[in-house]
Amino acid sequence: MGSAQLRAPQDFVPDIPSTQLRSNVVPLRAQRVQLEIFLTGTSPDAFRNQLATLFHSPLGVYISHTHMLRNKVCVHFNIAPEDLDFTLHTLIATMSEATIGTITRIVR
Repeated sequence: MGSAQLRAPQDFVPDIPSTQLRSNVVPLRAQRVQLEIFLTGTSPDAFRNQLATLFHSPLGVYISHTHMLRNKVCVHFNIAPEDLDFTLHTLIATMSEATIGTITRIVR
C-alpha cells in the first residue's frame, strides 16, 4: 500500500511574481478638460431646439452648464482628455453650426 505524503502549504499556493505585488501607490484620476462651444440663433425657440438636440445626443452626458452671452448660448462640456476626439467628431456631426471655443484643463 502506498502512503499519503504530507505537503507543505507553499506547494499549493502559486508563486506571485514580484511585479504583481501590491503597491502603496494610489493611481490618480485622469484630469478633466472643459470644452466650450457657442450656439447662435435668432430666436429663443432656435436656442431651445439646439440645446434639446445636444441634450438628446450622446454629448448630453458631458454638458456641465450653459449660460447666455449677448446673442449666444455658451455650452460647457466636462470631458476626459481621451474623450476629446469622440466629442469633437460627434459635435461636428450633430451641431455643424456651433462655434467651438476654448479647451482648458479643469483645476481641482
